[in-house]
Amino acid sequence: MEEIRETVKSGYLMEKFRLFHLRDSLPGEYAYHYHDFHKLIWFISGRVEYHVEGKTYKLEPHDILLVKRGEIHKPFINGEDVYERYVFYISCEYLEEHSEPEGNLDLCFKMSEREGSGVIRLSPTVGRTMFETIKLLETVENDGQYASQMYSRILFLKLLIELNRYCIGNPEVFHKTARYDKKIVEMIHYINENLSRDLTIEALSARFYLSKYHMMRKFKEETGYSMHQYILEKRILAARNLILVGTPATAASVECGFKDYSTFSRAYKKLLGQLPSDSY
Repeated sequence: MEEIRETVKSGYLMEKFRLFHLRDSLPGEYAYHYHDFHKLIWFISGRVEYHVEGKTYKLEPHDILLVKRGEIHKPFINGEDVYERYVFYISCEYLEEHSEPEGNLDLCFKMSEREGSGVIRLSPTVGRTMFETIKLLETVENDGQYASQMYSRILFLKLLIELNRYCIGNPEVFHKTARYDKKIVEMIHYINENLSRDLTIEALSARFYLSKYHMMRKFKEETGYSMHQYILEKRILAARNLILVGTPATAASVECGFKDYSTFSRAYKKLLGQLPSDSY
């Protein structure tokens, strides 16, 4: 399949899920970006470090990287080794649609947050078994035979169920060797959990006992975003999610930290290409 060059504001996923098998023979440049859907990367080969929300993961063959909806990330490609991976784009609605009370299909993404790591490192035996499902899924998607779309969905659900089952029984598979600046990661968590609160540079500087200029410089180094732009985009994305489930736009803007609706509306349109009222 052709390579995908992702942009800072990735578009929307129209299908329930998509699978890409990608190979880069030369190092590529990627911008820091985020998606409106979850992403699962099954890494095959190359010399790659992934930066996700202030954490840096050095990937090894057959690592699984989980990137949640709205998380800012970027791969750094080193050397001339072929960078090969299977990438799943997964609609949040798809996971909700196929989940059951005793089986939430987004569990591995939730466990990733709880365990503090976005990388799953399976045992060789388990990894081979799951990878066989991915290879079969790729074959089915490309063969065009009878009920191929239905078969693809079944195989993908099988993969998610098996991955979640293994994570539940073996939480140690979340590999915890990421490099990160502890203060900046704490700040990122605080921002995302407190979008309605005062998140000015002055307030954050006082809360985390950092000088303003040092804090802003380190934040940009670790995330690729200025603090202002990071907070603004996180607030808009959170407001959009509230609007999509029926919250009035004015209420959503206040809940996500905007004090002036016209400012919110302009920023929303600039980032997402539509007015808040068009998102219902």
